[in-house]
Amino acid sequence: MRRIMMKRITWTLSNGFATLLLVVGTLLALLTLITSFGTAISVDAMVTAAVLWLAGVVFLHPAPAKILLPIVVLASLSIGYATYFSTAGSWLYATLATIITAVIISYGFSLRKTIRQHHSHWYD
Repeated sequence: MRRIMMKRITWTLSNGFATLLLVVGTLLALLTLITSFGTAISVDAMVTAAVLWLAGVVFLHPAPAKILLPIVVLASLSIGYATYFSTAGSWLYATLATIITAVIISYGFSLRKTIRQHHSHWYD
């Protein structure tokens, strides 16, 4: 049986800032969905929440999968929400925006991981 290694998060200034961004993004999204669901202001707030979540994950070192995966899903759904209410209720565009956002974010974070792994060999 293989033992799964858990990444430990050490509390640094960067990780503290990441946590702040993740919490503020979550509070903004929840407050928006509760108080102004489907309005133009909620579209802007959900996009802002998605950006805060993504920025939070960027500052989080190391970013564990149990945090990274939900953030990718939430950010993608937020963009889908914004697209749905920006296009007069088009499910097709909202679904496409959600899928495309998830693919782009996932690719971006896998590229970041690859660059970090190979960074130590750049100066050889």
